[in-house]
Amino acid sequence: MKILLKKYNKFEEIILILSLILNVIIVFAQVIMRYFFNSSLAWSEELSRYIFIWQVWIGTSIAFADDQHINVDLIYQLVKSKKGHKVLDIIRYTVWLLFNFYLVKIGFELVSSMSARHALSSGMRLPLSYVYIVLPISSILLSIRIIDKLIDIFKSDYSVN
Repeated sequence: MKILLKKYNKFEEIILILSLILNVIIVFAQVIMRYFFNSSLAWSEELSRYIFIWQVWIGTSIAFADDQHINVDLIYQLVKSKKGHKVLDIIRYTVWLLFNFYLVKIGFELVSSMSARHALSSGMRLPLSYVYIVLPISSILLSIRIIDKLIDIFKSDYSVN
């Protein structure tokens, strides 16, 4: 599973980099159109926003892999033992995992609702379910990473430094 996750990490990084490049190009084109041609691209702002939403949600998964999420370590400073740190980590990741399961559930409900109403974006007339599907997808991806982390914690003499 570790090899698969490493390959997925690289894939996710490439997707995020390419989406960032695409977003910069779209915004740059919009600036050029407004500044030089006194006109604008009707779809660029909306597409840029949707790409950014996907970047943020997918980015949560890679941020977890790189341990880049914000942590409050006050409790870890109060608890001195490795066993205590392990228990705190199990609690922390379990709560996070349960929250992700909740996000998957409500995310699919939201997408289902959008699809049933045939909700379209205002400018591009893109089905909004394409935008909102990122919530359950990213929550599933993050859940896989959290489960892997919990397995590591249970298998090893794990502690936070």
